[in-house]
Order: sequence, then C-alpha cells, then structure tokens
Amino acid sequence: MGNRYLLIISLMIAAIGGCIYRLNIVTVVLLGITIAVFCLNFNKQSAYLFIVLAIPFLCYFAYDASRLAQQSSQKDNDSASVCGVILPDEIIINGDRLQANAHLVSGETVRLYTKLTSQLEKQAWSSENRIMHFQGIGDFARIKAPTNFNQFDAKSYYETKHVTHQIIIKSWTVQQAKGTSLWQKCRYQLHIWHAKGIHNTETLPQPLSDYAQALILGTTPQSLYGNNPGVQTLGLIHLFSVSGFHVSYVLMLLMGILRRLYVPKEISALIGSVVLLLYFVFAGEPAVLVRALIAGLIMMTRLAGCRRVPSGSVWAVSLLGSLIYEPGILLSLGGQLSFALTFCLIFVKKLNFWQINLLLSAVSLPLIVSQQYTWHILQTVTNFAAIPLFSAIIVPCVMIGFFGQLLPIVMHLMNAVIKLFAQTVDAIANLPGQIVVGHIPWFFVILLFLLSLILFVRQKRIAQFARIGWLVLLTLTMIWTHLPLHGEITTFDIGQGDSALIREPFNRTVTLIDTGGKLTFGNQQPWQVQSFQRTSGETVIINYLHSRGINHIDNLVLTHHDYDHIGDAKVILQKMKVTRLVMPAGMSNQPAFEREIKPYLRKTVIFEVTQGISVPDLPFQVLHPFQTGQAGNEDSVALYGQFGGQTMFTSGDLDQSGETAIAAQYPMMKVDILKLGHHGSKTSTHPDVIKQWQPHVGIVSAGRNNRYHHPHAETLKTIQDSHMTLFNTQTHGMIRYIYTKQKGHFEVKLTHEPAATTTAN
Repeated sequence: MGNRYLLIISLMIAAIGGCIYRLNIVTVVLLGITIAVFCLNFNKQSAYLFIVLAIPFLCYFAYDASRLAQQSSQKDNDSASVCGVILPDEIIINGDRLQANAHLVSGETVRLYTKLTSQLEKQAWSSENRIMHFQGIGDFARIKAPTNFNQFDAKSYYETKHVTHQIIIKSWTVQQAKGTSLWQKCRYQLHIWHAKGIHNTETLPQPLSDYAQALILGTTPQSLYGNNPGVQTLGLIHLFSVSGFHVSYVLMLLMGILRRLYVPKEISALIGSVVLLLYFVFAGEPAVLVRALIAGLIMMTRLAGCRRVPSGSVWAVSLLGSLIYEPGILLSLGGQLSFALTFCLIFVKKLNFWQINLLLSAVSLPLIVSQQYTWHILQTVTNFAAIPLFSAIIVPCVMIGFFGQLLPIVMHLMNAVIKLFAQTVDAIANLPGQIVVGHIPWFFVILLFLLSLILFVRQKRIAQFARIGWLVLLTLTMIWTHLPLHGEITTFDIGQGDSALIREPFNRTVTLIDTGGKLTFGNQQPWQVQSFQRTSGETVIINYLHSRGINHIDNLVLTHHDYDHIGDAKVILQKMKVTRLVMPAGMSNQPAFEREIKPYLRKTVIFEVTQGISVPDLPFQVLHPFQTGQAGNEDSVALYGQFGGQTMFTSGDLDQSGETAIAAQYPMMKVDILKLGHHGSKTSTHPDVIKQWQPHVGIVSAGRNNRYHHPHAETLKTIQDSHMTLFNTQTHGMIRYIYTKQKGHFEVKLTHEPAATTTAN
C-alpha cells in the first residue's frame, strides 16, 4: 500500500512542479488528474506522506522558480564583463566556432560562443584537457525564443536546465584553473579524464568512435545522428542515452569481477556505490542519469543486506531525486521518455516480450510525435530486434573495441560488427513507412498517453476499450492534421532569405515558393568550414510542413537563381516528395541550377515558365517573366492568386521596372496582400505601382541586422504613405494568413510589436 501512495504522491509532486515552472493548460490538466487519483486513494497514510513530501517540494519549487525568474530577468548587455570556468569535456568545436557551457563565478551557467581566429587556436582548443578559467567581454543576452510556429524552442529547453542566457565573446583571456577544495579537485580531475576519453575516441574509426562516446562516455557527439540517420528515424535514440540500461551493464560487469575475486557483498556494495557516484561525475553529471544513479544505489543497499525496496518505490524515489537535481527534467522529451517508459516497466511482469515492446511504443508515440511530428511504422519492429542485439552484441563490441584499441585487429573487427549494425539500421530507415502525423493537439496527446498505459491491463474489457480508443484517437489525429478546414499563406522567418508556403484547405494543393539559403561571405579556409550544420530548410521549413501534416509538395517554385532563395532547395528535394519544380525559363542553363538543383531532382518534373503558362495544381497565375532570361532578379517569377477573399502578389527579387511592366500589362489588377520584392530593397516596390494596386497589407522577409539594411527607408516611406499594414519577419517572426472560405486573419509568432495582428474580410 505504501508503495502505491508513494507513487501517487511523487506523480502529484511532479505535476505541481510542472505548473510552477511552466503553467499552461497541459500541466494544469495533469495536476488535476493526479489530484483526482490522490483523492480516490486518500487515507491517513497518504495524507501523512503528502505533508512530509509534497509541502517541502512545493516550497523548494517556489524558491527555485523565483531564483530562475530573477536570473531570467537580467538585462541584455552587448559589452558585459564575465569570468568563470569552462570544463574541457563540455567544449564543442565546429569549423571556426567554439561553444561550451560557461560556469560563471556568480553561480550561473550560460551558453558561451566565440569565433576562433586561426587554425592553431582551433588545434589548441580541440586537444584541450585542462579546466580553463576565462575572463572576457562579450554580448550577454537572453537565449532567444523560436521565431516560427512549431519550431524547436531552445529557450524553453535550456530553461529546464536553469540556463537562461548566452554570451558571445568579443575578447577574452584564458588560463588553467585549479580546484580550491578536495571535492572540487576530484571533480575537476574526473572531467579532465572524461575529456581525454572523448579525445581518444575521436581517433577511433567510425562508427566505433560515435558509439564509444555515447555508450561509454555518456556524450552525444554532433556526428552521431549525421553519420547514423536511421537511429533518429527509427526512434533508437534511447539506446544511445546513458541511462539505467548502461548503468546496469556497468554494475553487472563490476559485480561479476568482484564476485570472482571473492569480495564480500557488503564491500562490493560499497565499491559499487562509489563507482556509481564517480561515473555520474565522469559522464558529465547529466540529469537524465540521476534516475539510474538512485536506482543503482538502492540496488547496492539490497546487495549489502538491507530490505528489498519495491520497484514502484524505487521509481518514485528516483523521480523525486531527479526533481531535486533538475526540477524541469519532465519538461524535456528525454526526461519524459525516461520516466514514462520505466514507469511502464514496473507493471509488465506478466507480459511477454512482444507485449512489452508494443506497450513501450504506444506510450512513447504521443510524446515523440508531439515534438517531432513523424513516426516510422517499422520503429516498433526495429526496437524488438535492436534492444536484445544492443545488449548482447553491440555494447560488448563497443567496450572491447574501445578498451582493446591497442590491438588494431581487435578494434577493426569490433568496428566491422558495429558498422554492419549501423548500416542495417540506416537501410531499414530508408524503407517506405515514414508517416507524417503532424502536430497533435494537447488533449489528444494526453488521451493517447493515458490510454496507452492501460492497453494490457488484466481486465479484458478495459484493455479492449483502451486499444480501440487508442486507434480511433490516432485516426482522428491524422484526419485533424492532414485534412484541415482552413488554408494558409505562411512566410517563414529564415533570416536573410525568402520562403513562403501556400496551402489550400484540406491540403488540396501545397505550394512552396523559394527555400531560403544562408549566404557565406568571403572565402573560407578548410579548417573554418562547419562539419555539422542543419539548415533552416530542415529545422524551419520541413519541420513546419511536417507539423501541418504535409508529406509532399505539389509545386516548388524557385523565383530566380539567387542563393538566398534556392540555397536550401536541395534539402527540400532530398527530404520531401516534390511533384513539380517551377522556375523561370532559362534557369536550367545556369550554373546555380546545375550545382544546387539538378543532382537532387529524382522524379520531380521541371516546368520552366513565362507569362501565361499554366502549371497543374498551382493556385496562381504566372505574370512574369515575359520571356526566357538568365534567372536573375529581373527574370523573377511573379505570381498572382486569390485566397480567403484576398488577392496576393509575390515576385521574388523583381525590380521596379519589372513591377511597372506588370502593372502596365494588367492595368485593372488590384492587390490586397503584397509580398514586397527583394526583401524590401529600394530597387523594388515602385511608389506608382503601389498607388495603382492599392494593397492593404505588405509582407517583408528579411534577416535581423542584415548587412543590406533591408527593408530600406525609401520602401518603408512608400508603405507608410500608402497606409498599408506592414508585417516584417525581423520583428514579427513567422507571418501567417489563415483563411476559411472568403474570410481570414493574420497571425504572427512574435506579438510584442504594435499592430501585430490585423483582420482581412
């Protein structure tokens, strides 16, 4: 009975923490559910546990949240003076960029970024194993919130780790730091050994190098998912996160060795406990490892002869300990999966292997899809096979390859086995079966999660109801996301570039106009090139398309050949099914097309257009170019269409002469929504054309603090003189016009600007 009460109280404490740290409808509903369960099981024992545990945690959460709020309220300072310590195993170098966690003397941890000035400096930092003390001046600012809907929220993610600010170093001095206390010296030494281990694994062949870092050293290298895309696609990430699985493996090996040496159980338990604590520090002290650490320490007490602790109580104590160490752990996907899946394992003693894996897949699906929007139908089957293979073959091979690297033949043999496994996973991931589910509404996520917990309960009627309900809810979710009643015109915030989505109701047609692309200025030397960099095409555009239940694009329109309009087209073509590619006539003869587009076309059909050419499923008229050209700004594709009772005109980087020619060709044309040409440059948006078209709303896509000073003052004056409502990605982030039939309204991601929302009827 006490085991059950402790479980319920721990869940209620977690829900209370969720409301304190992130108050929203989801955390409130979850708190309500835990309170209802608590009331149904209320008695003197549960009341006593509540007083002893919940009230102190409530006070702790309130105090910690107030400190976090105070830390978050620090003002930005572009010339802040900072000093602190950098741990060598937290340094990441990519090209000429260095990033790390900086532990300031104030006790605050911030994200630190700086640019390396020479190859020698990069080599020095790449091999650095010492604890470094730094003092410098930099741009101290709050970690930015996402500027696009459904984009990864770095601000909230780091906030769960009590990291609220970042510092971009302008100038600094660094020197070796030394510990002042015995504990600090020991901690520093463990981090030094950890860094040496990381540097050692970087010399190993792939994929042994990535696997050793993840499985032995508890560090996820940047190259892991880049070199092994199937791991993420098939949901095998949990195998590479240091958790109870890996801690149990280490303990089993250690206990086996000690048993063969005839070490008494009590001493073995003590040694095991010390090794666990040292390994926790050695692995970088990750919050996700606290659960496994506490469970391991409780296991050691059992080995020492203490009374057995029920598995439910072990889970509850582990949850409470993790909440003390990192109160926001359940606000991250890693924490949610760790505790949700281990919670299920408490109650699966009478289930077979297949039922256990089905249960874990059903529980993890709503959690993963709510943030990643996709699910591979082979994910469950792959996990069935991968989990036993991982524990029986892969982990031993990684350990033998890592510790036996002095024998090259052994190392390469183990690497060959691991490579075969990695290649098999990637091959399965490339098979058909990737389902774009879309952004699941919060109430569906909660219902799917709760129903998954009772899929295999003993009461057959309840289990049958749960299974049918789960499938029905998942089907309704797919219908909700794949057949929306409304359409949208969305301008992405991708920095200094241009990309827009036009999606008709029920996803009848999906059109993407341009893809953006990050320009690199000046010639970079090989050592400056970043090896691992995800583009906005993937993190913003494809991510958003998936969140809207979109798995294919009917027409990808590339208005002209500038890189900031077509640079990420290769990413779109590689990761999405694109039926047709629309571009100005003559672009196929340009070097940019040969380099950036042609190698990635696959089965995509090319339409080179001029004025009046009709393209299947393109909800626009093509008004420009008038003739075949070289796909420059003056040859940009200009499109005109009607959506939700509003007419829209967009024309890439078309100049004023092109606008004037279109206005002369179509003297009766009126425009309600105008996508300003060339990011608001003074070379576009002719005042006379604006007077003729009389648009009500203007949209600018431009990067913050861009070197071109877009939008130009002259353009802004033209907009002001015409009394247009202006939306600008620089200040509003993503801009959406959501419409149903003949009515619609504008939405923006960043709402702090005046006149951020307007309605068009």
